[in-house]
Amino acid sequence: MRTLLIVLGLFLGLQATAQPREKHGEKIKAARIEFMKKKLALTPEEEKAFIPLYTDMLNEMDSLRRNFKDDIDLKDVDLTFMTDKECEKLIESIQEFRSKELEITKRYTEEFKKVLPIKKVAMIYKAEFEFRRELVERLREERRK
Repeated sequence: MRTLLIVLGLFLGLQATAQPREKHGEKIKAARIEFMKKKLALTPEEEKAFIPLYTDMLNEMDSLRRNFKDDIDLKDVDLTFMTDKECEKLIESIQEFRSKELEITKRYTEEFKKVLPIKKVAMIYKAEFEFRRELVERLREERRK
């Protein structure tokens, strides 16, 4: 566990330097993959089959999120001046985005089941939750400094 925190800290510590957002995202993605390898205790054969699939899934999710953000940046949405029709369109766009996210997750889960035991597939979701929790905590610590 300590090794995981050190690896995560290393990648997040590099965030302080002025890097393009894309490079920062790649470092987080690399840390996420390392975190997954350790949490799932992958054998060399499992790692060889799983990591390319997992990387493809992360890339597909990133692309989906980027496209959604390009279309609708929720932090810039001001509901105060939106008409009901515009609000309805916004809701539909968000629901469509969430549906696409779910479709990607379901599709890759089926692929993961082909290369990993079912318990390790279930562990993916827990490990992702733990990674996000640690990432958020690290970011909070960085901001406090």
